[in-house]
Amino acid sequence: MSTTRPFAYNPLQLSISGTTQFGNIAIGVGPLDYSLSPGGLEWWNGPDEDLGYVIAIPVPSDTQPTNIPGVSASIGFFRSGNLTDQSFIEITNYIANQTFTTTTQCTSYLTTNGYWTSWVLTYNAGLYKTTYTGYFSDNVNFFATATPASVGGNPATSVQTTSIFEPATDDGSNFSCQWLGYFKPTTTQTYTFYTSSDDASYVWVGSNAQTGFTTGNATVNNGGLHGNQEVSGSIALTAGTYYPIRIQFGEAGGGDLMTFNYSTPTITKTTNVTGLVFYNTTTNGF
Repeated sequence: MSTTRPFAYNPLQLSISGTTQFGNIAIGVGPLDYSLSPGGLEWWNGPDEDLGYVIAIPVPSDTQPTNIPGVSASIGFFRSGNLTDQSFIEITNYIANQTFTTTTQCTSYLTTNGYWTSWVLTYNAGLYKTTYTGYFSDNVNFFATATPASVGGNPATSVQTTSIFEPATDDGSNFSCQWLGYFKPTTTQTYTFYTSSDDASYVWVGSNAQTGFTTGNATVNNGGLHGNQEVSGSIALTAGTYYPIRIQFGEAGGGDLMTFNYSTPTITKTTNVTGLVFYNTTTNGF
């Protein structure tokens, strides 16, 4: 059984005796009360290190309580909830009372002072596009088992950084494309997303983009067989947050086209996503 690493996800930033609050994470600095508290406090056994990174330092053996009565742990830790270089720097500065500005400085300090750090996830610019033979026929699960392939001018895989699109040039019939990654808004506003497509296209923004996505909960539902048409959907987003985004498109026959746009009350409708879209190079998506 792996070592338990106790922490609390405390989004309401309740006052928890014996902890230090950093963002939405309450970090144990002494004996903690592992009982559930009202108002949204949740306790977990430890982080999934494949989804983030951990900065840990040994503490006296089996002195840290967990959320399992009678079970103690021997590791205390910090964890980033945003999975960005900047959050890694901020957390390290918080631990070390320093003013580091680069991840290299942080890693060097942590190593020198006996901390253990797991890998740090860095997002690259763009959404990761995969092309498949076969029309997905509005079956959003088609892509999970389909085989990537080059179709027309589309390579099997590619990255689009400035705009998200399937060109209007005729690349043939019976193929589908999916884009995966994150949308990071620059302003806290309601964003309206659009697809103009021939044939079907869908967009999911937020947690539904990763799991549980259906045609019914799509942010933009431009499904079905049709000529080029535009459909939009809106969602409130917070600046600087990485929101999972999934875009699906399929071409059955005739012309093929998919153009992705967005707008806000202060941003004129545009296809330019430069600096707004990112993907995980480890997973080629989320």
